[in-house]
Amino acid sequence: MIKHDRLDYKTIYDFIMGLDPTIRFVGLIDDMGRLVYGGMRSGKISLESETESVKIYMEFALISKLHTDFDSKLGEVVYSLTVRRKIKMLSFPINGHIIRLSLEKEADHEKIVNAVLAYISEFDQKPTV
Repeated sequence: MIKHDRLDYKTIYDFIMGLDPTIRFVGLIDDMGRLVYGGMRSGKISLESETESVKIYMEFALISKLHTDFDSKLGEVVYSLTVRRKIKMLSFPINGHIIRLSLEKEADHEKIVNAVLAYISEFDQKPTV
């Protein structure tokens, strides 16, 4: 297994964005809820304003942190799926970051989840100190 101390944000973004045309957005969010890399697929328009996006990133970071409270009893979070009326959202914890994806409603999220999990399985899932 390959261990990475630092994430190559661009490589991760490019790989995931290339998985499926129904992926609208890929972003890497740090533990404080800041978008450190990512963006919308060319030709797609965000459904939320920039201010709303910032709030969503912080929400994902907070939820991710809260989920760790249950790791000893339930095991670590592998990924989260949120299905909304207009889109689907996925998040994957990785090295103290969260990979966040927005998908078109009709996306085959299971196919995308499996591909992302296979890809990130090469990365150390523990935060680096």
